[in-house]
Amino acid sequence: MQYTDYLAASLSELQQALAEKTVTAVELAEFALRRITEADKSRYNAITWLFADEALAAAQESDRRRQHGGHTGRLAGIPVLIKDNIEVKGWPTSAGSVVMREVIATQDAPLVQTLRNEGAILIGKTAMHELAAGITGASSLSGFTHNAWVEGLSPGGSSSGSAVAVAAGYVPLAIGTDTAGSVRIPAAFNGLPGLRMTRGALSTQGIVPLSPTQDIPGPLARSAQDLRLATEILSGRVFAEPNESLRIGFWQEGFAPQETEINQCVRKALAPFMPQDVSWPQLASLAAEANIIAWEFADALAGWLVDKPQAKYHTLPEIAASGLYHPQLETVLKTRAQHPGTDSDSYPQVQQRQEALYLQLEQFFTHQQINLLAFPVVRHPPVRLGELQEGSNALISAVTGAPAISLPAGLSTAGYPIGVELLALRGREDLLLQAAEEIERATGHI
Repeated sequence: MQYTDYLAASLSELQQALAEKTVTAVELAEFALRRITEADKSRYNAITWLFADEALAAAQESDRRRQHGGHTGRLAGIPVLIKDNIEVKGWPTSAGSVVMREVIATQDAPLVQTLRNEGAILIGKTAMHELAAGITGASSLSGFTHNAWVEGLSPGGSSSGSAVAVAAGYVPLAIGTDTAGSVRIPAAFNGLPGLRMTRGALSTQGIVPLSPTQDIPGPLARSAQDLRLATEILSGRVFAEPNESLRIGFWQEGFAPQETEINQCVRKALAPFMPQDVSWPQLASLAAEANIIAWEFADALAGWLVDKPQAKYHTLPEIAASGLYHPQLETVLKTRAQHPGTDSDSYPQVQQRQEALYLQLEQFFTHQQINLLAFPVVRHPPVRLGELQEGSNALISAVTGAPAISLPAGLSTAGYPIGVELLALRGREDLLLQAAEEIERATGHI
C-alpha cells in the first residue's frame, strides 16, 4: 500500500493490507502523521494535540504482536483520532477551551479503552467547538477548522475536527460526541456517514459534559460498512440485518419552505426507496421546548471540573466572567451561567416533555406506517467561518433519545456536501445501518 492509497482507504482495505503484509502499522501511523504535517496547519486546522512518538511506539508493538501471532483486535494497526472532550490518559482534555488546556486525563474514557483493546493506534485529538456548546467549530484554543471540501466554509460542529480529519484523509475513523447534532452536522458538511445511537447505548464516562441527558459519543467514518464496524466495536453489539423493508417518510416541515438545492438533493438521493410525504408541523417547536441543555450545562460542567486541580476555573460562571473564550460563545456562556439549572422547578417538566415527545414519535411512526423519518440534516448551506449557522434539524433525535444517522446525499453546485438524516425509533440502529448501506449502494460515494 502506498501513501496515496491510504488517504481514501476503508477500514476493511487497511485491515486486508495489514493481514497480507503489504503495509505495517508503523507505515500507517507514518502515513497519518505525514498527512497531518502536510495539510493540517496549512489548510484544515483539525488537530489540537498530536502524539507522534506515542503513536509510533504503539504501532511498533502492534506489528510485533501481529508478527508473533498474538491477539490483534478488529482495529489492530488502524490510526484513530479522538475528539478533544474525551479523556485519553496522559493527554490534555481541553474541550476546545484555553482555560482547560492544562487539564491532563489520569485515565482513559471507557470508549478509549475499548478502542485500545481492539488495537487502534491513537495518534491525537481533534479540534472542536468550544465546550461543545455550538455547531460552527469556534474555539479559543484552536480557532476555526475549515470544511474539508470548501476552504473558508464551516465544517459544522461541535465535532468539527473529527469529521474533517476523516474527510481529509488523516485517518479512516475518528470519534466525536453528539448533544444536539454534533456528530451528524459535521458528517453532513464533510460528506461522511455519522451515527448517533439510542440514548444510553454508549458510555459517556470520561467525556466533558454539556448535557448528561443528551450527550453521547459517536463514530465518523468513510463508508457505511466502516460505520457499522465502528458502531459494533464501540457498543459491543452485532447488528443483524433487519427482516423488514425501508419505509421512509419525508418530514415536510424539515425541508426549507422554498425549493432549494438541498431539498432537491435529499429527495433525489432517497427517490429509489419511494418515500412518502408526511407532515408534523409542531415537531420542531416541540423538540426545541424539550431541549434540556440549558438546565444541565452549568451543573454538569462544574461536577466534571470539581476534581480537576489543573483547571484555571471550576464553574461556568467563572469561565463566563473570565472572558477567556471565543467571542462567538459570549451569549451562550453568559446566558447558561445564569440559568437556574437542575434545581429549577422547570427541570422535571422538560424531562417529562422529552418522554412525552418520544411517545408521540412512536405513535406518529405507527400512524404513518413508516420505520424511518427523513429530512435534510441542515436546511441551510454551511456558513462562512465566523458566521452563525441556522437550519439544523438534528435536535429531534437528541431530545427524544431516538437514534439517527447522517448520510451523504450528494454535492451542491458550490462543491459542499449535502447530508440527509434518517431518524428511527429507539433501539433500531440495525435499521439505520442497513439503510446506510442500501442508500450508499444506490447513490454511490460522493
